[in-house]
Amino acid sequence: MVNKTPNIIEPSFFSNWADLFFPKIANKLLPLALLIPGLTPNHVTIISFVLYTLASLFTFISFPFNLYLTAIFLPAAYILDCLDGQLARTKKLSSPLGDYLDKTLDVFKIFILTLSLSYAQFLKEGNPFYFILGFTACFGFNFRYYIKLETMFSSISHDSDYLNKCRQLRYELYEKLENQYKELSKTIWGRLKVFWLRNRILFFIDEAEFVVITSIAAIFNRLDIALWIFAIGHFTIAIFRLFERGYQINTSSKNLLRPMRK
Repeated sequence: MVNKTPNIIEPSFFSNWADLFFPKIANKLLPLALLIPGLTPNHVTIISFVLYTLASLFTFISFPFNLYLTAIFLPAAYILDCLDGQLARTKKLSSPLGDYLDKTLDVFKIFILTLSLSYAQFLKEGNPFYFILGFTACFGFNFRYYIKLETMFSSISHDSDYLNKCRQLRYELYEKLENQYKELSKTIWGRLKVFWLRNRILFFIDEAEFVVITSIAAIFNRLDIALWIFAIGHFTIAIFRLFERGYQINTSSKNLLRPMRK
């Protein structure tokens, strides 16, 4: 009989909409993962990366049902990407190397996927413009990462206690929002408000949204639509973040202490 494991899903108050359900699925698989002898979080991270890469390649390697396999492998890969952290916390195997591997491969996967989508559409239509869309999507995603990191480095350089203040505020916000959402959930109107608060950032596209949008596009054989969404979405968000973070740094805004999104 499988022992019940604790629910160790990180609070999703500052996650994008697709991250509201993938970690829950991973948590359901956690008891099974704990039964596999010798399985480490890094193993899961590598398996996730391999599945993600295969799913990306299947967008342009033509064979029967290749796009349907893309639509299956991508969510499976992301669920495993959520599982590695849960496994690390449960087994107490968290490590600097594991965190580094997880974060760097996440960015590399976006490059692989956008390049694959661009190449797939180029093969289909012969239009090189899709490479521009892929480059724009990949650049926007990575530029958002750079803006976030540069903002944090700038804040740390002016306040050596910056990270500790951020950590303290994060936990205070977790407790405050959890109590607020519990109170709101007592009424139908309150539940609708909670739904809006959790999903109002519909167009903020991160790794999980890449997976969902690409999977849907693959099912309907419209990878071009996914490319347009990624290119426009990431470029727009990156420009918004560029000015927002610049304003916050210039005014020493207290919002810099809040959980920082890409």
